[in-house]
Amino acid sequence: MATYQHYSTALKSYYSLGLQDQFVTKSVRDLIPNSTAFGWKNHFTKEIIGKELNANFDKTKSEIQALYAPHAKVMRETTLAFSKFVTLLINSFEQKTFQKTMRAKKTDLINFLEEFSGIISYKTASSWMSISEKTLYSWRHRVKFKCDASPFLACVKRHPNQATLHEVQIIKEYLENEKYQHWGIHSIWALAFKIGITSLSCASFRLYNSFLKFRVNTKKGVKPKNSAPLRAAVINEIWHADITVFKTMDGVKHYIYTVMDNYSRYIHSWRIEKVVSAKIRLETITDAIASAFNGATFQDLHLVTDGGPENDNLTLKMFMKANQTSIKHSIALRDIVQSNSMMERFYYSSKYQCLYLKPILNLDHLTSTFTNWIEEYHTQKPHYAHGIYTPQEVLEGANLKICFKERIKNASKLRREVNKNANCIKKCVE
Repeated sequence: MATYQHYSTALKSYYSLGLQDQFVTKSVRDLIPNSTAFGWKNHFTKEIIGKELNANFDKTKSEIQALYAPHAKVMRETTLAFSKFVTLLINSFEQKTFQKTMRAKKTDLINFLEEFSGIISYKTASSWMSISEKTLYSWRHRVKFKCDASPFLACVKRHPNQATLHEVQIIKEYLENEKYQHWGIHSIWALAFKIGITSLSCASFRLYNSFLKFRVNTKKGVKPKNSAPLRAAVINEIWHADITVFKTMDGVKHYIYTVMDNYSRYIHSWRIEKVVSAKIRLETITDAIASAFNGATFQDLHLVTDGGPENDNLTLKMFMKANQTSIKHSIALRDIVQSNSMMERFYYSSKYQCLYLKPILNLDHLTSTFTNWIEEYHTQKPHYAHGIYTPQEVLEGANLKICFKERIKNASKLRREVNKNANCIKKCVE
């Protein structure tokens, strides 16, 4: 009984396309009988279903033969590399970002597609860029058939809902009017609509401005720059005191009182209470004095607070008067031009790096959470203003002027030597 060899479909296709020399090794070609190879090359079609497709197949065959001809190798590899590069560029952008870019560059895109229309169809471009054919043809119509009666140069007959040139001129005049440069767009539209100058909606005002860029920014005043911020030269020279409010999950508002040293950023005292009180404010100040000086005499301490009722009151004034040789009290932005921003920044960090990260149920939960945060802030978390040191390390005498450039430089030198002598089998360096 005769035995028959079974051949790969790919092998038959290579012979049929005349590409056997390029893609089939000589050792495999030698295994194929000449009669079999001859039949594949000429792909006899008698009694074969679908032989009417051969016309298109022969065209494809001639194209592939031309593409894979030996003299076309460089051109083929260049084309392949370019195709992969274009695909990489398209896939490197988020789809919305890419489509937004193409919309902004639609004139260049349409001109390109029109120039190479015999090579790249709109359908092909649509599949490449994931932009619908309808959108591409809409862009084509806008680019090729610009309408002088439209502010967008888009055919007014095909897009009859767009504003007229007169209506757009009104938008332009009002948005560019120097008298209203400090107004928001809604206010300008409302005025024009109220007096009957326009019947466009506010959304249309905004839309046409976003496209035609009549006004990009609202004119605003510039906040005057204060003098240099308060910076202490030594520990316990300047203190900041303030309160912030925090509502727990049980709906109760709590007030966090703190007193901070300017130089070290160390929190000398803090309390959490349910009321704003001058008495509690004074107690936190006296607690801070006891913590910082431990009964020792001191002088020239500058206490900075804001003008809140817990700070600007008779209770604190009497205390400061009794201690006027050792403590000077200043209200930020009133007695001095500087703000109490250092204290406010601490509260911002406390909330966004700790308190807002978890649901705080009640006062006890808030107290325990804030206690842990103060411990972390003081002893574990290096402060941005102190380089590698924590507030407690600075309070205990860490040298803020120490320089680490030499250490970094030496590490860099050692790193280069280690990398140059790496035991690597890759031959990337000649």
